[in-house]
Amino acid sequence: MKDIRKELAEYGRKIFARKLVIGAGGNISARNGNKIYIKASGISLEDSRPSDYNEVDLKTGKAVCLNRPCSIEIPMHLACYKARPDVGAVVHTHPVYGTILGAIGARLGYISYEFMFTMKSEVPTINYRSAGSVALASEVGKAIKKYNGALLRNHGAIVVGKDIKEAYERALALERAAKVYIFSSLAGKMSLISEKELGLSKH
Repeated sequence: MKDIRKELAEYGRKIFARKLVIGAGGNISARNGNKIYIKASGISLEDSRPSDYNEVDLKTGKAVCLNRPCSIEIPMHLACYKARPDVGAVVHTHPVYGTILGAIGARLGYISYEFMFTMKSEVPTINYRSAGSVALASEVGKAIKKYNGALLRNHGAIVVGKDIKEAYERALALERAAKVYIFSSLAGKMSLISEKELGLSKH
């Protein structure tokens, strides 16, 4: 059986190393049965240890925060898990290029085949809601029912995956695609690939 907390700590360091967050920003979580484990508040992903991931009951939302304060973003993470049973991990970051696109309200479409293959959905922007609020959690939950990620206006980005590895890869893919989107736009040659060109069927 996987040590979920150890795995989260390992991927937390990778996320920090890729500069998707700074300081104690961002938070990640993973599902283990009827529980999730989420990074505590005030802890940098660079320095997080397995003991810094607090247990939360998926059904009741009750958190066990013994060593460190609970994250204020627990509602947002719970909303992702409740939106879809296939969600096994959530990665919330503050990426530079993704945050730029969110700030202008852009919708990140299929800028490349790589992005489509990894993300498997477009990424919309959610209107600004206060961090940690029920309103933010509600909007994120609605988006995750249809998409594998969302840009949080003037805040950051959030992605989901079947496990923390897939969620991490999608966080990287989102930021890479956002960078391509912005630089392509500056060059005046930005274009997206249509679902028809990608062979995707609309539901």
